Amino acid sequence: MGKDLLSAIAIPELTGKVVIVIGGHTGLGFGTSIELARHGARVYIASRSQTRFEHARRDIIAECSEREVDVRFLNLDLSSMSSVRHAAEQFIRQESRLHLLVNNAGVVLSSLQLDYVCSVNYIGHFLFTSLLLPTLQQTAAEAADKGSVRIVNVSSDGHAKLAPKEGIIFSDMNMKAFSVWARYGHSKLANVLHSRELAKRYPDILALSVHPGTVKTGLAAGPISSTPLYRLIKPLVELGAPGPRKGAASILFAAVSPQLKLECHNGAYLLPIGRLSAPSKAGSDAKMAEELWEWTVNALSHVKVDE
Repeated sequence: MGKDLLSAIAIPELTGKVVIVIGGHTGLGFGTSIELARHGARVYIASRSQTRFEHARRDIIAECSEREVDVRFLNLDLSSMSSVRHAAEQFIRQESRLHLLVNNAGVVLSSLQLDYVCSVNYIGHFLFTSLLLPTLQQTAAEAADKGSVRIVNVSSDGHAKLAPKEGIIFSDMNMKAFSVWARYGHSKLANVLHSRELAKRYPDILALSVHPGTVKTGLAAGPISSTPLYRLIKPLVELGAPGPRKGAASILFAAVSPQLKLECHNGAYLLPIGRLSAPSKAGSDAKMAEELWEWTVNALSHVKVDE
């Protein structure tokens, strides 16, 4: 990652901090994990693949040769309800504190039978976050630096540009009548609203959503990449865009920057790098955020524990 970006973030020493980065083995998640580890945090990379984790861990150790790093595997498969619960339980057995949760990537939570994109980008993260909230709350209560315990939801400006103008479509969460682009925007809007509602319900935890900017990542390896329009515009979209290591700068700013204060920025939406911005009209809708939270809790309550 370029020194100019690191200077802009001013990452503090993180020794003693415990963090989880979902999807931290690749792309933006890897760029985030490597810098958190470099600055002394104990980093749990939540991933379905231990093999991919081992490759990432080896690369992190090589990159951070100036110090010993602590990078650990957390087996998390968001397509399985039992795996999500097991991962949270496993973490809680190993750690009594959690200072940072980065909801960066995921896979379809198929047991909900929801739209693929919404499941990948929102539902699984909501569930995992909910299971870890007691640990986050306890850590925040013990922290000397208020606002140092954080939840970062990686969203996108697609929440404003691509989501339906009316916001969350509660009558059709499968989004059957909408394009894959609208579904993507819909899920990213859910990320923004999730952070907003977390800030209201858990005011001692700094919850943020962040648009990392246009970055060359593997995101479009999913359903969006199958559209003719994406294949046509992909070279233009990524022209001059930074790679995932540099693109992680915005996530890192949200994760650790001392410039962000609990009393001023809880629930905020950030643009690159660290610029506060108002989200879309729907993304600023407190009633919609509350309704989405209640809808999600209800949806999860109907999923069998062994699924």
